[in-house]
Amino acid sequence: MEYHRIYMGKRISLLRRAKGLTQEQLAAELCVSPAAVSKWERDIAVPGVELLWMLADHFACSIDELVGRRQEQMEQMGIYEEESLYLIAIADDLLRCSEASRCRGLLAMEQEIADFQGGSEFLPFAIRYILQGFGNQMDVGRIMELLRNYSKALPAEQTEGPMVTAALEAIVSGESADMVKEIVASYIGMEYWEKMAGDRVRQRTREDVLARYKEPYAQDTGLLEPLAQLGDFEIQTILRNLENSEFAAAMRGVSGAVAMRFLSNLSDRVLTFIGEDIDNWQGTEEDILAAQRKILEIRKRCGGGGEQKGTVHEM
Repeated sequence: MEYHRIYMGKRISLLRRAKGLTQEQLAAELCVSPAAVSKWERDIAVPGVELLWMLADHFACSIDELVGRRQEQMEQMGIYEEESLYLIAIADDLLRCSEASRCRGLLAMEQEIADFQGGSEFLPFAIRYILQGFGNQMDVGRIMELLRNYSKALPAEQTEGPMVTAALEAIVSGESADMVKEIVASYIGMEYWEKMAGDRVRQRTREDVLARYKEPYAQDTGLLEPLAQLGDFEIQTILRNLENSEFAAAMRGVSGAVAMRFLSNLSDRVLTFIGEDIDNWQGTEEDILAAQRKILEIRKRCGGGGEQKGTVHEM
């Protein structure tokens, strides 16, 4: 098998400077020597596997991204962690079940399964398990007790078990829609409470969302236009160092070309929520400019250079 040298020095340097760290500071956090960091960044040496894990965790990126094996879309942006966005999508399905059961009875929940958008395997199982239990004249308390046991046995990546069980218990007990909403929101976190509004539309395709930002929102806010040519890794380095509110404000004043460069680097779930933030953002032109200056500051810390498209080296 032919070996291709790994070039990650530019990426490590870019991520380090974006965080405002010196080589000495990064070395101290990783418990290595500054000379080691210097060698990594000059592509004289490469970190071992354990250090690669530490670097990826420190910079909130994947090892594949770090070594240039493949470019992935951002799965985290500010408060929008992928796990919580996953739970929100399932929460939408639970709220749909709540509405259906109130209007058409508990059996209607099973009819909603075909339209679920959250991707949970446990929720359809839980609905059918509850209905089957009722058919076998099982006590509600016993059904929910057993369902909680099933939720505890879910694989680690399926985190929705407790939320699904608690929400379905409220639904079959006849709790109000507002109470069901409060229950699911409590499992996701207070940062997401406002995102639980039932009238939002999340079924738009990625193309539909991106199509909304092909024109600039404001005049005289073109500070970011030179960044339309940045490579994906550099864009993602900037995104990792921004708050959602700053990003939304900055995007309100950019051209379609710049918006596409930034937004196309976000995963589908994150893109939908960031799109809502941009749509709902309210502020002044000076607020837009201030946010754009923040992006330029991050870019400056990165050295104003960095990788462009086509420079990602494969292993």
